[in-house]
Amino acid sequence: SLIASTPSVRTLVPFSASEITAKGDEVFQLTSESGKFGVERTELGVAEPQEFPNDMIFEQDPIQIINSILPLYLNGQILRTLQESVASELAARMQSMQSASDNA
Repeated sequence: SLIASTPSVRTLVPFSASEITAKGDEVFQLTSESGKFGVERTELGVAEPQEFPNDMIFEQDPIQIINSILPLYLNGQILRTLQESVASELAARMQSMQSASDNA
């Protein structure tokens, strides 16, 4: 729902400085119970590595492929985050205008 937004922290890229990690992703969500804030942690499973056919040939070094795909991926994730933020703001404005109209 656009009106109910749950803040969360997600791992954008599951890389360490030296290698792709085999750890699962973690999602942290801000919760509130009885007026007190808390953090709910959800751990997602590890994605299984894919097997490539023996006749598949990479024309570039895998590092070059990651270096070219990674900026596009990050741009897409940041754009999605900004779009969700704008949609949430517009929904809040619509809700406040509806409340003001109902109270008038």
